[in-house]
Amino acid sequence: MNDSLTRALDLTRALEAAVSQQDWARASAIVEERSPLLMSLRPEQTPEALEKIRAIQRIDAAISQQTRTGMDRLTERHGNALQRIKSVSLYHSTGML
Repeated sequence: MNDSLTRALDLTRALEAAVSQQDWARASAIVEERSPLLMSLRPEQTPEALEKIRAIQRIDAAISQQTRTGMDRLTERHGNALQRIKSVSLYHSTGML
């Protein structure tokens, strides 16, 4: 079990690196590999194992914040692009009058 938890922590660190590089395909593959390891954890854990679990939770929280920030930026850019398209369309339709 400890080997699985160590592997899950290693994968979590790899996930953090993939997200920081915006390598979403790699991040997705890492999540697929890591999920069964985390799902196999039992409620009773040693203090050492609990520390690894807490480290995984801290890294996951940071990843979640980073992805939310990125999604907010992407949503804002998308909205700005739509507004520019609307403005150009209005300009062209006004010029046709």
